[in-house]
Amino acid sequence: MSNTAVKLIDEALDEIARCVTLREIPGVSTHTTIVADGLEQPNVSVALGRYLMGALAGIVGEDARLSAVMLEEGPEARAELEAAITRLMGDTNVFETEIAERFRDTRRNAWIAEGVAHALLVVRARADTAFLVGPVHAIKAQHSIPSQQGIDLVAIYSDNSAAVVAIGESKASRNGGSDQLTEATSMFKKIDEGEYGVELRAELSSLRKVLSDDLATQVTGALWRKSRCYLPVIVHEAPFELTSSRPTLEALEPPVERRRLLALLLSDFHAFFDAVADAMRAALAEVVI
Repeated sequence: MSNTAVKLIDEALDEIARCVTLREIPGVSTHTTIVADGLEQPNVSVALGRYLMGALAGIVGEDARLSAVMLEEGPEARAELEAAITRLMGDTNVFETEIAERFRDTRRNAWIAEGVAHALLVVRARADTAFLVGPVHAIKAQHSIPSQQGIDLVAIYSDNSAAVVAIGESKASRNGGSDQLTEATSMFKKIDEGEYGVELRAELSSLRKVLSDDLATQVTGALWRKSRCYLPVIVHEAPFELTSSRPTLEALEPPVERRRLLALLLSDFHAFFDAVADAMRAALAEVVI
């Protein structure tokens, strides 16, 4: 079953790469804007649910490759993952109280949005996309708890053989995309000021172990200061201005080509997240027996 599960996640990533197209929107002076086509296709929701289940089960490694080494099987493993899904997704997609809606908006959707960004970075390890200018070679695991503090995404990619640290912050808001971008930018400002240096050095120390010798020698504790790329990822329904100058983004230290806003516009915000949640629940039986 373990080989079948790995093959399932491998095919899910291939499906995402085949169906989701990222493209830059030119003419922005303060940042690089990237949008996506194809994210809401039903087969993509299924693929994302399977990917998230696979990542939660330990199939996606820090080297952005798939392996069954950490995949457990049997009743105990299944019960553990089933409890994790309930904690992350809830039992159903029905949220009838204010507390339930808050869980949906601030925990479930936030975790899925982070997972979508994580999946797109892993796709960038396998295929050329506009997310980053070079391939991903290492990526930190997705948070297993939606409310977990810290940086959402850390990856190491190469730009003309030079190692670069990609640092991402994901947000999901049906109507408040612009405000969420401002909030994400405030975290990047804190990184510029050195507030997350200890966390970033710890992540780099872990990730350098899976890199080739050529890249690993470049990954020192100071790499995040010298060579970093910011990735705000905003999942939204209500359109907001993506190409206007944003002084808060312009004020960040990396050059404009390394301030990369990925804006994921949905036509039906809640339906997308419900579909991915359902697909993740269904994937439990496909990944763990």
